[in-house]
Amino acid sequence: MSKFPMIALTALLLGIGVSMPVQAQSSGFGIFFGDEESDFYAPERFSCMNDRQIRDAVADLGYTNISLNVVMQRNIQVRATRDGVVYLLDFNICTGRVEGSQQLRRAA
Repeated sequence: MSKFPMIALTALLLGIGVSMPVQAQSSGFGIFFGDEESDFYAPERFSCMNDRQIRDAVADLGYTNISLNVVMQRNIQVRATRDGVVYLLDFNICTGRVEGSQQLRRAA
């Protein structure tokens, strides 16, 4: 093979290889994880509490019979008992604070 076709073929292959990520990004398809905002839908979750930590934090506030219910982004509904009353708590899983409390009924 002569020198000119070899150089042309190399330039063509390099040109295709360099332009592919740009074409892929412009079409909305990400090649690498983390190159699009949607890859991090809830990045705060990585630093927030897991189920065991939530149960421990609620228990530290004096509650017993703890049940985790519905997760709503940074908050979770927690059903727990304290002083003979069952409560529905709105617990922030990132700050570890109760943001709302609703008395449901007397504990049996």
